[in-house]
Amino acid sequence: SKFPQIRRLAYRNIVYVKAIELRDFNISVGWYNPDRAVVLRSNLQICRGEVDKIMAHGSTSEGQLEAFLRQSNASALNTFPEIAKLYRQEAAIEGVNYDIAFAQMCVETNFLRFGGEVDRNQNNFGGLGSAGGAETTASFPSARIGVRAHIQHLKAYASREPVVQEIVDPRFRFVTRGVAPLVSQLGGRWSADLQYGDRILAQVRLLYEKSGLLAG
Repeated sequence: SKFPQIRRLAYRNIVYVKAIELRDFNISVGWYNPDRAVVLRSNLQICRGEVDKIMAHGSTSEGQLEAFLRQSNASALNTFPEIAKLYRQEAAIEGVNYDIAFAQMCVETNFLRFGGEVDRNQNNFGGLGSAGGAETTASFPSARIGVRAHIQHLKAYASREPVVQEIVDPRFRFVTRGVAPLVSQLGGRWSADLQYGDRILAQVRLLYEKSGLLAG
């Protein structure tokens, strides 16, 4: 089989697959209620090579990022009303794909619900450790500086190019520069979870699907 990772079930000369697993191949999976049918769409309206690449341009609008966030947490923008704008602005300055950074923020903060080791008052959107050690979490004076630190940390992993703005990421100097240009390479590095990059990519694909960038 060309794609052995897709599980198949053969029954009465028909081969069935689990539709949700097709998202890994940039296929949108939807549901058409009148016919009670699964709808698959495969025309990716963005460059395929950019989906996993951290140093790249984002493809969504500010409104699309906000809508994606609200779908999982309706009150997210009450506390951080400019979060989408901040990610687009700060990522553009450093040449980082803001779609990836935003999706990672959603994974790290549970769509700005927080509730883990990081409190919302810390303005820490990437689960960043402090200068004193990765086991303690960093705090930032504003949402913009917190987003900037997150973007700089992503750039540290993805590129050897210098950052444009003054470094505010307390763990920047501890990163081996350019070791992870792709999201899939963040697993076991940014997080001990080897599937960490896959979790981020799943959100990126869902973002593109919800934003209509995966269309028939």
